[in-house]
Amino acid sequence: MRYSVLLVFLAASLGSCSRYQYMTLNSSQLTKNDQHQLVFENDTIRLTYDFNGANGPISVNVYNKTNQPLYVNWKKSALIRNEHALSYYDKDAYFWGSSSGYAYHFGNSRGALGSFTGSASNFSGTVALPEGMAFVPPGSSVSKGLALLTQSGPVVADMPDSIAEQQAKVGYDQFVVKYRKGAYSAETSPVRFRSYLTFAIGANSPLEFSQSNEFFVEEALDTKNPPEEFPLYQQRGDKFFVKYHVEQ
Repeated sequence: MRYSVLLVFLAASLGSCSRYQYMTLNSSQLTKNDQHQLVFENDTIRLTYDFNGANGPISVNVYNKTNQPLYVNWKKSALIRNEHALSYYDKDAYFWGSSSGYAYHFGNSRGALGSFTGSASNFSGTVALPEGMAFVPPGSSVSKGLALLTQSGPVVADMPDSIAEQQAKVGYDQFVVKYRKGAYSAETSPVRFRSYLTFAIGANSPLEFSQSNEFFVEEALDTKNPPEEFPLYQQRGDKFFVKYHVEQ
């Protein structure tokens, strides 16, 4: 039985392999700041989108530029891709973090040396929210993680063998990484989507309005190297990566 399980494991290992795609996002409507986050701005709001990380985590910072209260209605906001909408509303707010503390214990009168002690802990959980609204006071901002881009469907770009493989030497030992590169426009991009946000402004009988922004993948790098072995991937607001499997 043990040998059978081993053979099945080896067959599965030989049958597929992991690859990675590192993608860069752009938008014809938005600009990029110093952190390469995508920014929309008008007289009322400033929206700053960040996608950095595995599977395209979408987060947004909403800044209220007015002197009136601003509300974000997450129940009426969504990621829209290929005519399908993925709601940004989640009744649970997730939180996580860590804490640590240190203390110094003084020595006694007999000459014993003092010592340091430390402790650390991690915590996480959820908080139930009664409403799907966020309040943004005048001249302030709120940030929210919205969704993963991969929740809207596959985001792997087709990289046929006809695309020439490129090489890059990195590090002091001139380590060679191999990859294929695809470049796209807004019309030819394999991944296009919209972020639709609904707002209300004003204290009494607030006026509701919406803002829709379009995004597309303008570059994809395909390689077998994970992030820690692929220095061409940078921690920037317009970049994310996905891991996928191919049959050998």
